This record gives sequence, structure tokens and C-alpha cells, in this order.
Amino acid sequence: MEDIKQVGIIGCGARGLHHIGFNMVDSSTETGLVIVGVSNRSKASSDYAAIELEERYAENGSKVEVTRFESYRDMISDPSIDLIIITSHTDAHAEHAIAALESGKKVYLDKPISVTLEDGIIIAEAEKRTGNRLLMGFTRRYEESWLKMKELLDGGAVGSLQMILLRSIIPYSRYLQGWHRKREWSGGPLNDKCSHHFDVFRWMASSDCGAMSAFGGRSGVFKPDPTAPARCSECERECSYRRSEALEELKETVSSTFKNTNLNDQRAIQDACVFSPDSDVEDFGSVNMQLSGGVVGNLFFTIFGPLAPDGETLELVGDSGRLVLSRSDGMIRSYTNHGRETDAFFAGGENFDSSHYGSDKNLVTHMREFCDGAEPVCDAQDGLRSLKMVLGARASFDERGSKQEL
Repeated sequence: MEDIKQVGIIGCGARGLHHIGFNMVDSSTETGLVIVGVSNRSKASSDYAAIELEERYAENGSKVEVTRFESYRDMISDPSIDLIIITSHTDAHAEHAIAALESGKKVYLDKPISVTLEDGIIIAEAEKRTGNRLLMGFTRRYEESWLKMKELLDGGAVGSLQMILLRSIIPYSRYLQGWHRKREWSGGPLNDKCSHHFDVFRWMASSDCGAMSAFGGRSGVFKPDPTAPARCSECERECSYRRSEALEELKETVSSTFKNTNLNDQRAIQDACVFSPDSDVEDFGSVNMQLSGGVVGNLFFTIFGPLAPDGETLELVGDSGRLVLSRSDGMIRSYTNHGRETDAFFAGGENFDSSHYGSDKNLVTHMREFCDGAEPVCDAQDGLRSLKMVLGARASFDERGSKQEL
């Protein structure tokens, strides 16, 4: 593609570097999106990310030099950069997003929008004030199987939608081991993971959540133990949650070597003990929602579920049919016309075996369309509404199921 759009990434952790960055490199000849700059919290991280990206370009037959910007503001002010990708830690999103929006450049902000309601509001206000709508990164909106569920729903497959059930039973104890383990940094899994899920309820129902009631919080599975070693790399106990040996970790393409982490940078530690009293995030819950138009939803989630083929499922129930999606195999099972017609088919698309079941490749393609003037699939307003649902669920956890008006 001759029309090149140059890209800068703020925050090159696993999401920014491996999931978005590598997919952008691999599709650069089709999309014309070229990563030319990175900015990270530390110079060492910037150097590592730049080298990885340059090597990836070389493997694809291209020579690209990636600038290590000392400051994200230097990157944003560089006139050669067209698109800013923000995949920094969640508590830094407001600082980065507002500066990027005010620059007039195209902006991608990874989910969740922020940790606090105050930060979410000022990002949404900056979007409105500048007239520069950002692209929000809720991956389910780019996954072929979830898009197919929405298409079938809108086509009348279940009749009038009445109920939505989303189950997320996943072995993500990593949320207690890396920088997500503190609410002040990430908002915890209820924010980082479930922000996706709350967005799905709004998306499928084409409406907002008016009220919710929830039970959950921190289970006894990861009961704090003050005598536990601080990190997996210092521990000799028998443990199913050791970071480098957990089954889910063995599926990951990113490094699982954590011993050399700088102890002076608490956020950089990736193998903190899951039983450490240092963590204050939730690990399970059940959230009931009342959406506009009478639709009822339920989110049933945990991060200590065993690795299984049906770890995340979406079920849509209407007055004449039912659709069930299993995310991990991309299968949709449909029961329509009051059960008289049934079907089961793969809806994952041709890129299903790539990261996030193909959504990252689709997201990068949409980024190019976004740079060319297409409307964002979802924006800061969607991010803010999802955050309000996160905070409503947490308030209900804390108040033992009390009803929260949103």
C-alpha cells in the first residue's frame, strides 16, 4: 500500500507489543500502518520493544527503524506520526489520552477506559471538547463469532431478546501476580477483564444498563497468607498457580521468565504470590443487570476456573429462540423457531487461530479504516458506560448485593 500511516505506541507491554504491534507489523503491506515510534515507562522497555518490532519487520522483509521516544509528549508532538496507540497501564490512560486527543491525531485507547470515574469522565469530555473521537479497544466487537451472534440477533433469530448470560470461568490467576493486582493501578480483573463483558451486554441489547445487583469480591480460594513468599521465583511450595507453570501460561506466546524482574519497580513484578496480602482485587462474582427495554442480563465470572474448552460463553435468549456461543472454539449453536430448527456451526473466521481469536487482526484492519475517516466501532462514551457498570458491580459487592442505579 502506497499511502502509509505512521504509528506510535505508548506502553509496549504484551498488549501493545505482541498483540497489536506484531499484528500491525505482519499486516503492514495490506494496511499501510507502520510503527515508527515507542514510548514506555522505562528506557529499557522502550529499547526492548523497538528491537522486537524492528526484528519482526526484518523477518517480514522490511527495514523499519523504530524511534525510542524519551517522553510520550515528544511522540505525540511529532508531526510525522498519524495514529497514537495507547496501551499503557490503566491509571495512566487519562494523562495519555487527553494529550493525544488534543493533538488532533487519530487515537486508539485500549480497554478499560480508566480506573476511576473521574478519569473516565475527563477522557470522555476531552473527546467531546476536541471533536476527536477515539477508538476504544473492546476486543469482542472485532471477533468474528461475536459479530455473527450480533448479526443473528439483529436478524431476528431469537425473536425479541429477553435475557443475556455471559459466563467467564477462566484460569487468570495472573491478575494477582502482575501489575493488575492493585486496584489503584488497573482496577483489577473486574475492570480489566469484565469491562469487555459489560460492553457486550450494552452492545447486544443496544441499550444501557439502568440498575444492577451483585455478589462477589475476593473468594477464599486466594485467601491472603502473610507467611507466603513474595514471588513464585522465591517459592518452593507445591502450588497450582505458579506463574511459569500454570496451564494457561503455557499457551501464551509472551515470555514466562520472570526471575530477572527489577525488584525496585513493583509494577514490573509478574510473579507475585497469589496469596499475598498485597493484592486488593476481586476474583469472582455474579452480577445481575436490568437493561433498557426489559432485557435482563447476568455476568458469572471468576479468575480461578480450571482451563476448559467452554471457559467463556455467551447465551442470548428471546421469545422464540436461543443462541449459544463458545468463544474458545468459535462454535455457535442455534435453537430457533421455538426449537423446531437447530444448527451448530463454526463462526470464528479465517484468523481464528491468531491472538484473541482473530480480533486483533480485525482491529488493526479497522484502525486503518479509522485513520481514513471511518467512524470508530466504539468510543470513549462506550468506555465510560462500561466503567460505570464496573463500579456499580463493585459497590454492590461491597454492600452485599444492594441495588445500584446507574
